[in-house]
Amino acid sequence: MRKLKVAFIQKNWEDNLGILWISALLKANGFDARVFIEEKGVYGKVRNFAPGIVGYSCYTGDQRWVYSSISKVKSAGIQAKIIVGGPHATFFPQMIENPLIDVLCRGEGEHAVLEYATALEEGKSPYEIKNLWFRAEEDIIRNDLRPPLAELDSLPFPDRSYYDRYKFMATNPYKTFITGRGCPFKCTFCFNHALHDLYGKNSKYIRRRAVEPVIDELMEVKNRWGINEIRFSDDHFALSTAWLKEFAAVYPKKVGRPFSVNTRVDVLDEEKIHYLKESGCRLVCFGIETGREDLRNRVLKKNIKDEQIVNAARLLKKYGIKYLSSNIIGLPGETSQDAWETIHINQKIRTSLPWFSMMQYFPGTQIYREATEAGLLAGDFDIDKLGGYFQNDYLKQDNLAELQNIHSFSIITSRYKILEPIARLLASRFKPNPLFKAVFKASYLVLTLKRANFRIGRLLWGFKYYLRKVVG
Repeated sequence: MRKLKVAFIQKNWEDNLGILWISALLKANGFDARVFIEEKGVYGKVRNFAPGIVGYSCYTGDQRWVYSSISKVKSAGIQAKIIVGGPHATFFPQMIENPLIDVLCRGEGEHAVLEYATALEEGKSPYEIKNLWFRAEEDIIRNDLRPPLAELDSLPFPDRSYYDRYKFMATNPYKTFITGRGCPFKCTFCFNHALHDLYGKNSKYIRRRAVEPVIDELMEVKNRWGINEIRFSDDHFALSTAWLKEFAAVYPKKVGRPFSVNTRVDVLDEEKIHYLKESGCRLVCFGIETGREDLRNRVLKKNIKDEQIVNAARLLKKYGIKYLSSNIIGLPGETSQDAWETIHINQKIRTSLPWFSMMQYFPGTQIYREATEAGLLAGDFDIDKLGGYFQNDYLKQDNLAELQNIHSFSIITSRYKILEPIARLLASRFKPNPLFKAVFKASYLVLTLKRANFRIGRLLWGFKYYLRKVVG
C-alpha cells in the first residue's frame, strides 16, 4: 500500500460515478482512497484519515459549496493538495485562479488523477500531466487535454465501498450505473457539444462498455449490497439496437431488477422499446424541453419534431413503460404562451412524470454564449451565484416573473388540465411568491414519490431524499 492517501468530498447523497471510478483506479494502483459525504463531523473524519490530496467533482451551481468545503478543510488543519474536476472545472477553468484550489482537472479524471497522485508519492514534478492545470507561485500552468479513454472496460468497477460507512447510501433503493460515455448530439443548452469541441472531431468520444462487464458489475453490487431498482444514467441508453438485444438476452436472468434509462425520442423505435420492455425497463426519460417545435429546433438545436414525441409516447404506453419528460421554462425569447405550449404537449401525451426546470445558462454552452452576446443576462449575473435547476432571476426578459410562476404550476397543470385556467390567472396577475413556490415543491415531492413507484421502502427513502435535496 502506498503512503499517500486521497480523500474525495461530495455534497449530495447520491452516487457520483466520476469520483467512484477515480477512487477505484487509485485503489487498484495501491493508493488508499476514500469517499466522504458532507455531514456533521465530516471534516474531523477527513483530518483523521490524513489525506495528501482532497478532491472534488464540481457541477455548475455547486461551486460555492466547493469553495466553502475547501475552506472548512483548511480550517480543520488538513494539510493536503486540493484538486477540483467535473463539468464546471472543465468548462469554467478560471476556477484555478481561486487561491483555495491547487490543481484543476479538465475532462476525464481517472488517469490524470492517478498520475498526479503517483507523482506526489514519488516526489516527481506533476506539472506536465495532461488534463491538469496548476497554480505554481504566481503563474498558472495549463496543460493540453489527453484523448478520451478509448476502452471503458479497462477501468475497474466504480468503488462503492463507501456504502459500508454510509448506511443511508447502502439502503438507497436506486443504484446508479453507466454503460457508456458521450453523446452524439449537440443541443445548445448542454455541455456535450462543448466536449466535442474540446476533444476535436477525430476523437473517439462516443464509447460503450460491453454487455458482459456491465452485467458483472451489476451482479457484484447486487450480491454485496442488494439492488431493488437501477438507474442507468447514460446520456442515451438506447442508441444501439444490437447492444439492447444482447442486453435483453442476459439481464432478466442474471439481474432481474426494474430499471430506468435516458434516451431521445428520435432514436426510439418499436424494436428498441420491445427490448427495453423485455429487459425489465420501468421508466424511460426523454427531453421535450419546449412545446414549441420552432424553439426546440432553432434555439436549442434538438432537431426533434412534435410527431416524434407523440409517437414515442404512444409506443411506450403500448408496451406499458412509464415515461418522464424533461422540460425547460425561460428560454431566450420565450413568450408566456410558448411556456404553456410546453405544458400542453405534456397533457397531450399524458406524461407519467413531467419534470420542469428553469433555463440554466451554463458556462461553455452555446446558449450561454449566445445569451451573453445578445445581452440577455442581467448585468450582475455571476456564474458563482448560479442557483439550482428551479431558479432563474437573471434573464433580462419582461415576462420573466410570469414564466417563473408558470414554472411553479408546471407539474400540477401538466397532470391535471382542469387546473390550468386558475393557474393561468394566478401566474399572470401575481408576482412570484412563497406560496407559488410551495405549490411547486409539493408537486415535486409527489413526482419524487411517484418515481419511487409507490412502494413503502422507496416512499420512505424518497421522502428522506426530498428533505435532503429540496427542503435542505
